Amino acid sequence: MANATIEGKDCTLFFDYDCTSGVINSLSDDGKIEWLERRMNMIFLDPLRKIIDRNSTVFSQLEHPPGEPPMTAMLMAVSLLMNGMEALGSFLTNLSDNNKRFYAFVDKYMPTWTILVNSPHHWNKPLSEILWKSYRNGLAHSFVILHAGIEPVGGNSKYHISSGALQIDGWKLFDDLQLGVSQMFKDVRTDAGAKSLFLTRFNDVYNC
Repeated sequence: MANATIEGKDCTLFFDYDCTSGVINSLSDDGKIEWLERRMNMIFLDPLRKIIDRNSTVFSQLEHPPGEPPMTAMLMAVSLLMNGMEALGSFLTNLSDNNKRFYAFVDKYMPTWTILVNSPHHWNKPLSEILWKSYRNGLAHSFVILHAGIEPVGGNSKYHISSGALQIDGWKLFDDLQLGVSQMFKDVRTDAGAKSLFLTRFNDVYNC
């Protein structure tokens, strides 16, 4: 079951299979970077593109399933985004704290999400801190976004205040994440320091 061909080798992009077959250990450093990038698209970004796209059949079926009660996939999608940002950050720093890994990615590759926010429950707080505490932790620990929510926001703004609560534009969050991921992999390929951090983490996680 080959889902990708990297450096002439058939890859499933699933760790256990590619580890057992010896594929991962046979890849060069650049091949390992490509393997993770393609794996991340397969299991993370590509599925989310369909879930989050408001013009897609998948989004319509999830939000308004025919003959069934309404559902919402956006909270699930944002929870996945937050955890993905944390995971990406682990390849940018040797710090082990989850929140610091999250901030490492947002600060470097999503800087417009670090602006200061003034809302009744989040006064003069960086948006990145609110994303971590209210969105990531709230959804991961109790299925709730704390004193905040998700709504489309007009113009270029990332958020607005509605009925006294912060509302972020989850669709813009995803768009900016994709741009950040693209730039991150460009940097990993061209910057020696970024490449070293990336490969240290890769070889620790995907250790065969």
